[in-house]
Amino acid sequence: MPKRIVIAGLCLALLAAAGGLFEHAQAPRRSKYLLINETPRHDFDLAFRMSLKLAEKKSGIENALILLPALPPGTRIEDVAADYFSRFRIGERRNGRGVLYLYSAKENLLKIEVSYALEGEIPDIFCHDLEEAARTYMLSEVPQDFVSELIITTNLRGMGTRDQARPLARPGWLNAEFLSGGAGALVHGYDRTIADYERAIRRLPPAQLRQFAPSADAPSTLRRYLLSLAQGVGDPRLPLLTEGSRIFRAVVPRDEAQEERIFGFLDAAAPLRLLYAGDLALAVPGPGKSNLPVVLRRGSDGLWYVDEPKSWTYFHRFEDNVDFFVKYADNPFLGQLRALRVPNMAQAIYGDRVLTPAPPRYPFALGERVKALEDRIRAAPDDAAGYAALGDLYLFEMDWITKAIAYYEKAEALAPRTLAYHWRLMDLYLNDSRAENMLAELKFLAEHLQGDERTRNWYQYYRKAYELRE
Repeated sequence: MPKRIVIAGLCLALLAAAGGLFEHAQAPRRSKYLLINETPRHDFDLAFRMSLKLAEKKSGIENALILLPALPPGTRIEDVAADYFSRFRIGERRNGRGVLYLYSAKENLLKIEVSYALEGEIPDIFCHDLEEAARTYMLSEVPQDFVSELIITTNLRGMGTRDQARPLARPGWLNAEFLSGGAGALVHGYDRTIADYERAIRRLPPAQLRQFAPSADAPSTLRRYLLSLAQGVGDPRLPLLTEGSRIFRAVVPRDEAQEERIFGFLDAAAPLRLLYAGDLALAVPGPGKSNLPVVLRRGSDGLWYVDEPKSWTYFHRFEDNVDFFVKYADNPFLGQLRALRVPNMAQAIYGDRVLTPAPPRYPFALGERVKALEDRIRAAPDDAAGYAALGDLYLFEMDWITKAIAYYEKAEALAPRTLAYHWRLMDLYLNDSRAENMLAELKFLAEHLQGDERTRNWYQYYRKAYELRE
């Protein structure tokens, strides 16, 4: 996915469908926006419900999402989906336009059930491609991103915009062994380590990537990176990527079409302007173009690398605004961006309420840095700053959000009055689609910053935005 489909500021964008025509005379009582989640994890329920609501509003298609821990014994997912579709009369109130997404975790199977009225726009082959893609993406660190992309893509197709609705596919570089288990490969769950990912990356089949080497000239590295996007190369072993970017690509895999789509946005925004700040460079898209800037990083070897995580952690693009925003007031490019009159630069999103860590000199061994911070935590388990430092390493060097959240939650528990920890968690929850957690953090901040009108307004805006009136 073009990284995370960031659900910020009601940014869930256009989304999914759910449908059907059936035989029952009366449907069981149900909510208007149907989400049934029988799995143990409910962090994303509010965000999913908002996706269903916005999908219907945008496309006029009813949406239903059902998440099961396992299929009932002796059943097929096709039969279970058909039963739910009929039982809840999905799509009836939208003139027979509806789509059901049914996922069963134990079997790692997705079934998309489409109403008769939409079969011309959403054919079986399209659904089959998405169902196959789910077998990869639902095992990733961020399966909620796939669910959101799934809903968006299917709705676009149902609205007749086929050119924007290419189904996701397993990335060409990612083989079955990478996800299936075995020595160093990944398994289902959320407790993977850097070593797990590094071993899995090393075990990928050989690839010819020499043309994408880093250069001592930043514009040359940028040109090679853009070429890799144009060719749909999402391989995490791309030589011009920082080590953290390689981990990022393994945590959040993208297929060829997604990389090509990112290139399309950047190409439409050409020429990209390069700004420099110490050992960092920033390729800035033209105004009015929908994309984040590209961050490059000069190593102690004199070569320029692309630092993909920093594009997502230093900057933000809301789905209802085409131009990007700066997140933090200590962003090294903020002054230059203002001087260039780039839109949205009047103030950083979070201002100086929370800041960024100084980036270590590159290259360095990520695994060794993680181990050093883990040793610091073991030596001082009650020191909140140690957990926050490790959370920042995972966030700003790898954009590994699940890990960053885990360490910041520990830091906040140890130092609940440190507001910077609450700000960081609010941002992390927002970018991980954990809407209820995000609202709780923002409510805490609004209550503890009585003189901060902007924070109070944020909380009121988000609270109202996530209200799901029937």
